[in-house]
Amino acid sequence: MGKKEQGSLSLPRGVTIRQHKTGDTLVITFTYKGVLCREPLSKMETNARGVKYAERLLGEIQNQIVSGTFDYPKYFPNSKKLTLFGVVKKTKNIKSYLDEYLKICENRNLSPSTIGGYEKCLSALSALHKLHVSELTPAVLKNWIASRKTKLKTIRNNLSFLRSAIDEAVTDGLLTINPVTLVSASRYHVIDSCPNSDDYEVDPFSPSETSAIYQHCKYQEWENLFRFAFNTGLRSSELCALSWSDIDFIENTAHVQAASVVGVLKGTKTKAGTRKVELNSDALVALQAQKIFTFMKSEFIFSDPKTGEPWANADAIRKKAWVPTLKKAGVRYRNPYQTRHTFATRHISMGVNLFWLAGQMGHKGPEMLFRHYGSYLAEYDGKTAITAAL
Repeated sequence: MGKKEQGSLSLPRGVTIRQHKTGDTLVITFTYKGVLCREPLSKMETNARGVKYAERLLGEIQNQIVSGTFDYPKYFPNSKKLTLFGVVKKTKNIKSYLDEYLKICENRNLSPSTIGGYEKCLSALSALHKLHVSELTPAVLKNWIASRKTKLKTIRNNLSFLRSAIDEAVTDGLLTINPVTLVSASRYHVIDSCPNSDDYEVDPFSPSETSAIYQHCKYQEWENLFRFAFNTGLRSSELCALSWSDIDFIENTAHVQAASVVGVLKGTKTKAGTRKVELNSDALVALQAQKIFTFMKSEFIFSDPKTGEPWANADAIRKKAWVPTLKKAGVRYRNPYQTRHTFATRHISMGVNLFWLAGQMGHKGPEMLFRHYGSYLAEYDGKTAITAAL
């Protein structure tokens, strides 16, 4: 009872034989989540032994469906029905999820600088790309962190991007918990990292180093750019976006209101970043020397002398002008952001009003100065105490 004949074989209910030109295939039929499913058993021969196997397999599946433990992709990993049930193939690797999350970010219209940062994170995680998400364990992450030669902040940024991407694997049901949340970067990071990494610790240039940089610029425009940077504390992205219309030669100020990030003009980093910077004599000398190159010729003040075009972004300045100049001058390498630190520490050593300095640098108040320049402010306190005594 419950069996039917097909050819010379007696077939139980739910087992059929599909006939086609290249041969016959056993097929089992069952209902899962209200959907009628027919799955071929292509590797089984259509004989009595194969039919018996199909009957047992069908019974096993039906029992698991009743108990709620049926794992569809375990039995039929290549089934077309998987997408219908929202199941992702087990072959999906970490690179796939990183790409998927990057696409999500692009669709959210995030800033070009943010997308660029995520693309760098994706590249930094290349050692993990081929791993299936189920292979991404805390042990794997610990080893990856220990192998990195970049600074801790960079590693944390990379893991933040990875964590958000792997959240999608949790959503897809491939993982029950995101392993990235279980690992602390600071615990496994090797402190002795690469000495040439772009670290943003305060490491200002001395007056003799600054002078050497000016003297060894290959182009006058490079010297103008660096002299202006050292004497205004502007970020490289702000220097790229600074236009002649921002300069007031009567009041001797520069109105900082934009930055160029990956070639796209945007507002300053913070609301306080939009500011008027007072120009000292050195900054004015740099502007006067730059006039012959871009004044009345370009909207923007500083340009790449090799192309005649405005600097695209901070990275272009660093690679094309900053690195070769420091190398030629024999000055120990620090990144261009140290021109800003040099500006700050020089004024702190002079005992200037900290609220004024915070405003010049685009900070809301002096709190940021205390955070970054504590050791220099200790000397500042000594100077102010002496001044008060006098």
